Amino acid sequence: MRGVPASWRIVAVLVMVGAVSVGLALVLVVPVGVLAVLAAAFAAITLVLAPASRRPPLPPLDDAGIAALGALPTATVVIAGRDEAAVVPHLLADLAAQDHRDPDGRPRFEIIVVDDRSIDGTGSVALAAARRSGIGEVTRVVRRGLPPSSRPEPAAVPLPDGKGAALSATTPADYRGIFIAVLDADARVPPDYLRRAASYFARGAGAMTARRRTLQHRPPHWWMRQLEAAQADEQDADGEIQCGRWSNGGCSEFRGNGILVRRDLLEAVGGWHAHALCEDLDLSTRLATLGERVGWARDVVAWEEPVLSVGGLRRQRLRWGEGIIRRELELTVPLLRSRRLSTWAKLDYLAYSAQTVLPVSLGAALVAGLVAGAWPSLALLFAAYLGPGAVLAADALRWEGLSGVRTLPQRLARALRLLVFSGLWIPVFALCWPLVAFGGGPMRYAKTEHVGAPDGFRPDAGGGA
Repeated sequence: MRGVPASWRIVAVLVMVGAVSVGLALVLVVPVGVLAVLAAAFAAITLVLAPASRRPPLPPLDDAGIAALGALPTATVVIAGRDEAAVVPHLLADLAAQDHRDPDGRPRFEIIVVDDRSIDGTGSVALAAARRSGIGEVTRVVRRGLPPSSRPEPAAVPLPDGKGAALSATTPADYRGIFIAVLDADARVPPDYLRRAASYFARGAGAMTARRRTLQHRPPHWWMRQLEAAQADEQDADGEIQCGRWSNGGCSEFRGNGILVRRDLLEAVGGWHAHALCEDLDLSTRLATLGERVGWARDVVAWEEPVLSVGGLRRQRLRWGEGIIRRELELTVPLLRSRRLSTWAKLDYLAYSAQTVLPVSLGAALVAGLVAGAWPSLALLFAAYLGPGAVLAADALRWEGLSGVRTLPQRLARALRLLVFSGLWIPVFALCWPLVAFGGGPMRYAKTEHVGAPDGFRPDAGGGA
């Protein structure tokens, strides 16, 4: 991953200065009455996402509706992994069970596994698992670089780390499918995953993202169970927001596990960028410069493992935070200059991107408010920032059905838990802006350990388990 250009550092400093100035003004200058009106307006704008998420431009189809489409587009499934020998066989077994096939049973998909310098034999394990599952003839392994123990000394210029870098070992020219389906090595998918994904492209979609669901391991410690459950609810709330943005004509985005994109569009934006910390957001924004918005497929479900350690969560969120900010610094101007993207989508992008700056303003407001004793202003600011998210979270629990959320108090309790969990983004972004502006170098690669799905887990068609 490349370093931070000087121009980005200058912009990051200016953003921080502006955000701090706004935060100070909100508690020291703006009257409480005016602040209340602004907070109400912000809440109203945010909460329009809930009803919008109920009317997606391309709604899910039932099996009869999909069958009526005729022959569906072919797919290339790309799996990038590093030392994932423990989990990738389970994903390949899920892919072998896919019902996206010709009438004679031949798969309408191929699989490419990118073995990113593994030392545990991930590539060989993947090929063996594919052969055992009967999909060996449609599975290929691309080996990227050499594992650390095999590098000659002195080492050559090191390859960049990260999923985007691993994906860049392949190009659109390597793919045979009409659309590309990207999955993490720890993902689990139901047998109708590719068929349902293909139904969107058969109806003209260019880019979609799957609904991510979190595996529930039921760890022994109470705090770990709460952390696991909060991440599951976070996925639902994020889905509600992104689907609402898409439905309202906004600039919605991919989420890494479950990227679905037409091959010609990926080729048009130059394929994968090795330097991107968040390859999903990087690709979303580059597609937006072509006028292509990312849709949200609620019925195309990919399960993934949660992070169950404080250190792992810290590393994950800091990487995401830095990746989001880098995306904004690199691609905001090209997006705003695009003549193919609507003005409304550009405004939606700017409004959504403000979430990275607001924590800096809130931090400044908190310090100034505590010193000045401006309690009403502080209460309004934090209510406006966190309140709409809690309402969206409670509403998004409908995606889980009735299990565990049968009553209003149960919904509110889970929404409150997610509200507390979401508060971690405040210190993350408040730290990542200075990290980008003054940091000494690129963030180091830190692999998330995967242990696989709980015993007996089986992803069922339609998104259940």
